[in-house]
Amino acid sequence: MRLLVTLVVVGFSATGCKDPELLAVEASAKVANEQLIRGRTALANGDAETAIAAFKQAANAAPQDSTAFLLLARAQKLAGNDGAAVLALKQAEELGAKNDPAVRRERAELYRRMGQTKEAISTLLELRDAKQLTDDEMLQLARLQAHNGDAEGGYKTLERVQTLQPDNVEAKVVEAEILLISGDEVLAAKLMDRLLDETPTLVPARVLRARYFMQNGYAEVALQDLELVPQEAANQTEIVELKARVLNNLKRYQEAADVLLPMVEANPRDADLVAQLAETELYLGKVDSAQAKVDQALAIRPKFARALYVRGRTLEVQGDLKSAAEQYQHALKSDPSFAPALSRVWPIYEHRGEKTEAMSALERLFFLNEATIEEKIALATLYVDTGSHTERAKKLVAEAIRVKPDNPRAKELKARLGKLGGGANPGGVTIIRKKGR
Repeated sequence: MRLLVTLVVVGFSATGCKDPELLAVEASAKVANEQLIRGRTALANGDAETAIAAFKQAANAAPQDSTAFLLLARAQKLAGNDGAAVLALKQAEELGAKNDPAVRRERAELYRRMGQTKEAISTLLELRDAKQLTDDEMLQLARLQAHNGDAEGGYKTLERVQTLQPDNVEAKVVEAEILLISGDEVLAAKLMDRLLDETPTLVPARVLRARYFMQNGYAEVALQDLELVPQEAANQTEIVELKARVLNNLKRYQEAADVLLPMVEANPRDADLVAQLAETELYLGKVDSAQAKVDQALAIRPKFARALYVRGRTLEVQGDLKSAAEQYQHALKSDPSFAPALSRVWPIYEHRGEKTEAMSALERLFFLNEATIEEKIALATLYVDTGSHTERAKKLVAEAIRVKPDNPRAKELKARLGKLGGGANPGGVTIIRKKGR
């Protein structure tokens, strides 16, 4: 009888009188699991707000588990809250995810999207030195370094790929891009032409050369290059956006809208495409529709640089230049490397007599490989006016004369540079391209 009583008491203790701390842990684990399931479902359905709320509750219930923070980062990214996504990733790393290279890659990509290029490069360099980057990621790092003004660092990263794979054609495309940024335009043009002669379907080379022609005032030739992109790649967002930009440059606005609209309908949450369409509609005179799409893009990605820039353009069209300038500055605060906004603000700085700020904006355009010939001349002029970077000024003037030999501003600058000693030797050829182009 005593044995039976003992067994009953033990059983009762095991099932009915659990330790309060254990019960609390089990309750928290249940809440965390339920909220993770709820959040994952919302994430799959594109409901970012519900997912964020669920993952926050899961993180509160299980604060030592990195899973909730990793999923919270995805939800914040979906909502366009890149800064909050970075914080969530950092919390996950503190809880043990730091050794997962995928997490650091994701953080680097978020930094890049936010325009925090130095932070992106620093994170990728850590991964590179730990031999945790793929070849494609190494090439992305090389491009980022060059666009951030460190062409030498870009070459060093690129060399790691080319040493093992000397025939890697995509690495050669990156080499051509760094050559362009370094001012070696003739070598870059020859390399791009050679790559496309050997592999006409090489999309990165086709896109790079199209950008090159576009920036040098040859939008029609850029469009020809883009028309030769293989059909299976033609609907990539980068290519559609570039084609729309080229068509807008040619004032073929309706064609640009016709290119963008199907993509927006298929990808209504792609803020880049929505904002690009908003800009195109602005050119078509559809101001109300453009403003609505700007609001749509900002609802998808708050503080999105392109959308803020288009809002600025809308205000500029309406004659409110002061508010337009503020929107461009907001866009650059969100993404300091956003080229279209840089192209709008440097003349404002120059008009105000703020030469240092104008020079800084133009330098960013130059290192991003987004400066037009006129912008390169403007940068060279500021260099001459301030007595800085004379050798770079000479290269910029030489490039301008190669592309457009009769450019009066470039000729005037060449004469001024000549008085400083050495002159600016144009050399090379105007533009290297196939016959019939």
